[in-house]
Amino acid sequence: MKILILADVFFPDTIGGAGRVAYHLAYELSRKQHQVHVITRNVNNRLLSYERLNPCLHIHRFFMPQDESLHQIFQEIKGGLSIVKRLSAEIHFDLVCIHQCLAAIGPMLSGCLKDLPAIYYFHSPWHEEFLIKRSRDSVKPGVKVRVTAFIMRFIEKRVLHKTSRVIVLSKFMSDKVSKIHNYPNAQIRLIPGGVDLDYFHPPEGGKEEVKKELLLPLDKTIFLTVRNLVPRMGLENLLEAFGRSEILMKRCLLLIGGTGFLEGRLKKIAERLNLGESISFLGHIPQETLPKIYQAADYFILPTENLEGFGLVIPEAMSCGTPVVGTPVGAIEEIIGQFHRGLMFRGTGWKDLKDKLEEVVEQADRYKFEPAVLRGFVEKRYSWKRVADAFEKEAAFLIGDHR
Repeated sequence: MKILILADVFFPDTIGGAGRVAYHLAYELSRKQHQVHVITRNVNNRLLSYERLNPCLHIHRFFMPQDESLHQIFQEIKGGLSIVKRLSAEIHFDLVCIHQCLAAIGPMLSGCLKDLPAIYYFHSPWHEEFLIKRSRDSVKPGVKVRVTAFIMRFIEKRVLHKTSRVIVLSKFMSDKVSKIHNYPNAQIRLIPGGVDLDYFHPPEGGKEEVKKELLLPLDKTIFLTVRNLVPRMGLENLLEAFGRSEILMKRCLLLIGGTGFLEGRLKKIAERLNLGESISFLGHIPQETLPKIYQAADYFILPTENLEGFGLVIPEAMSCGTPVVGTPVGAIEEIIGQFHRGLMFRGTGWKDLKDKLEEVVEQADRYKFEPAVLRGFVEKRYSWKRVADAFEKEAAFLIGDHR
């Protein structure tokens, strides 16, 4: 098959789950000898405009300005469409796979891909993500923001209804796309995300050895979270839970990895709550360091407040032998609930987080899980090979039906 992939974000160009899904899907399909061409952003021309990652995987990048503006949107539409037109004149593609709406607006609405079957990876509603990013302290968004969100929703629906299939990573997102865009349930397929099982694995010498290597205290429970530092992640509630708990402050260390515009505010909250000895901001964690951080933690915390479409960090942490404690938001319960419902917070508020984390520390025997058991759970359900196999099956059916 010759497959064209349109994606706003692509790993390792950008961080975040959607970009990693796009990358691993493309990579696994190329390993199956399918010819894969990815069209994605090149912010401020920091990267090569063309890369060949292996004999079957080609990356094409169009210029994209850094600032968020109408100019940026028009540049993406123009840049993506230009590359699609050039490649379509050279290559007879069998299928187009769309990972974000904005990357597909030009190619799909212009009609230059109208003869191709199309699959849309619905990671999350474009307009909802926008509204969450623009929300501040429960203040209702202004007219300009609401109008922009309405336009986003309208465009996303137009693009979606030009596709033959929608793939979601969770039932939560399946319900979203059906409800928001009235997309037919019969054309929605659930293919969960995956994890690189060779890269993310339990520590060979046990957690204690990794803690020593990373200079982490052996007499404290190590909690870890790795997130984009933005409001929907619930990190303010997590800090509040620690700051209001003598048990957590004295007996635990919270590691927060990631960057984002909320970083300054989070550090001020930590300072206000006197969490200096109980918390460490790790900043951006390089990909090569991430497995070791997972391995060293006693527990991974997912305190999300809104819109968790899957959460790749869950199978990644579990694959490294680290249990995950999460809020009942989005798809989190679909994954953690299958393993052990006792690892779920009751809600998203700071008191819900405080109560469960104190319980985890004080009743440690109830929350001990063998790394091999955690790893086995992931191996049976979440691998990129399984993702590519399922996608390949859907793609072959659509191509055959189209012909």
